[in-house]
Amino acid sequence: MRNLTLLSVALALCGGGAATFAQDVQHGRRVSERWCSECHAIGPAPGKAGRTISFAAIAARQGITADMISSFLLMPHATMPNLPLSRKDAQDIAAFIMEMKK
Repeated sequence: MRNLTLLSVALALCGGGAATFAQDVQHGRRVSERWCSECHAIGPAPGKAGRTISFAAIAARQGITADMISSFLLMPHATMPNLPLSRKDAQDIAAFIMEMKK
């Protein structure tokens, strides 16, 4: 019983609960509006002609995960500007995108 209690305390201190890793979807929406909406349709509706892939289309991709999206956002890309995103910003944007998954 004591070992189980110690394990529970250790997991709590190390962030073993899912709530510890929860992302801020609303912050992701605000950052997306500021940095992404010029090129991407960030809402569930299709974007205007000439825009790049919409966030809804990204979320609909087979096998896509929030970790994949946030990692992608933190790497330099020839097709995207080098945005001053923090790791937290990227994770929040990824959570916002994943909210659109159907």
